[in-house]
Amino acid sequence: MPGDNTENNAPRFPSADGEAALFRTYAVPFLLFMAFSVLLPVAEGSVKWDHPAAAWWQRMPELPVYALQVAACAAYLWRVRRGVEWRCTPGACLLGVLAGLLGIGLWLVPYVMGWIPREGGFMPELVLGHGTAATAAAYGLRFLRAAVVVPFIEEFFWRGYLMRWCVNRDEPHRVPLGQGSLLSYAVVTLAFMLVHMPADYPAAFLYGSLAYLVVIYTRQLVPVVLMHAVANLVMGICAVSLNLPHLW
Repeated sequence: MPGDNTENNAPRFPSADGEAALFRTYAVPFLLFMAFSVLLPVAEGSVKWDHPAAAWWQRMPELPVYALQVAACAAYLWRVRRGVEWRCTPGACLLGVLAGLLGIGLWLVPYVMGWIPREGGFMPELVLGHGTAATAAAYGLRFLRAAVVVPFIEEFFWRGYLMRWCVNRDEPHRVPLGQGSLLSYAVVTLAFMLVHMPADYPAAFLYGSLAYLVVIYTRQLVPVVLMHAVANLVMGICAVSLNLPHLW
C-alpha cells in the first residue's frame, strides 16, 4: 500500500517555527494566486475596452494579469521548494494519473453531452487573430497556468494546509500529511466545490472527494498534484480540440 511508509507519515514541520513554515509553504502560494484573481476584475474595470481600435491588452487585460500571476506564483513556489513533501512512489504517481483521468472524465460528460450551455470562454484568437504567434503564446500561457501552476497552488493549499488545519487548528504542522477526519473532508471538499462555477458543483464535489481519497490512501502530496495536472491538461486539450472554450 502506498501510504504504509512510516517516515512519509511523520509530520514534516515539528519545530517551534513549524506552523509558520507550514503556512508559508502551503497556504501563501494560494493566497498570492487569489490576490491576482482579485486584481483581474479591477484591471478589467479600469482598462478593458472591447473595440477594434483598442490595443490587445485593453481588449484582453486578463492576459498580462495571467502572465504576472504565473511568474509570481512560480517564483514563490521555487523559493519554498525545500519545505515541500516531494516524496512519491511510482505506484502512488500512477494512481494520481489514473484518478485525474477518471475525475476529469466525469467532469467533462455534461459539457460533451451539451447539458451545460456554451457561453463565453477563453478565445484569444478573436482579439489576437487566428493562427498568429500571439494567439499560440496566449494558449501556451493558459496551459502553463492551468496544468502546471494551478495544480501546485491548489493542492498545496487544499491537501497540504487546509486539510491539516481542519484536523488540528492549534497545531496543524504536527498533523501528518494525509491524516483525515470527517470535518476535513467536508470543509476541503465543499470549499473546493464552491470555488468553481455553479454548473460544475456536482462534478467538483465528485472530483474533490476522489482527490481526498487519493491523498488519504497514499499519504503523499505529489499524486494529487499529478491528478490535478492531468485533469487540467485534458480539459484544456478538449476545450481547444472540441471547440469548447467555456470549459476553461
